[in-house]
Amino acid sequence: MRIRSGFLGGVAMTGLVAVAGLGGCNKNKKADTTTKDEGDTSSSVDKVDPTLCETSGKNVLTYDLNRDGRPDVWKMYKVEDQGGTKVEILTCKQVDFDHDGRKDWVVGYTPRGTPAFEKADFDYDGRFDMSAIYDPKTGKRIEVERDSDFDGKYDIKEIYDRYEVLTSVRRDRNGDGEPDYWEQYKDGALVAILYDDDYDKKVDRREEVPGIRPKFVAPEPEVGPAEADLGAPPAGGTAPAGGTPPAGGTKPK
Repeated sequence: MRIRSGFLGGVAMTGLVAVAGLGGCNKNKKADTTTKDEGDTSSSVDKVDPTLCETSGKNVLTYDLNRDGRPDVWKMYKVEDQGGTKVEILTCKQVDFDHDGRKDWVVGYTPRGTPAFEKADFDYDGRFDMSAIYDPKTGKRIEVERDSDFDGKYDIKEIYDRYEVLTSVRRDRNGDGEPDYWEQYKDGALVAILYDDDYDKKVDRREEVPGIRPKFVAPEPEVGPAEADLGAPPAGGTAPAGGTPPAGGTKPK
């Protein structure tokens, strides 16, 4: 693994949005990859986290956003021979927004350059609060899991079709790891909600949603000039009541 360094001056990043490995309550915990020489914290060096994406054989380009002498952004590239020309292909990006040595945002890429998966920690507690999987052919989101109450467990799952139009939302309201609330969508519009009120894994009632609602399409990120240099998502919002949240969330200051 070859490491290169770069610098992006005057960059202030205060938030995250948007959107593999979707899993249980412990699988969204991040590793602390800060390497420290015993008794000498001044020589601490934050490294790329090999548990979040494949790093073997990759060239790593780093950036120091806050000029503290330690990298905050890691981009991994794989060198391939294309028609006799050596080409570097971006395979993964890891970002530490709060400079604590733990990665807050990770994106893996396919050989075509489209996202393969994405994870984000919106409250900087060391656990990922959002995990998304993308269709390798279209680059569209097909599944997103969220930890809406930041307790270390994913409790919401959103399912999208191949056009990135929402088809269903499943929610675990009592924290037992099983869905007990379902939203059903047609052409991106909410049509029905199902409830398991006694948490026995059976639907107890169905609530139809009358009227024609606007078609839901996953929001496109509105990247500002500073974030565009890294391909970073903008600051997002919290989940609306009674519906599905947008891909992302708001970071605390």
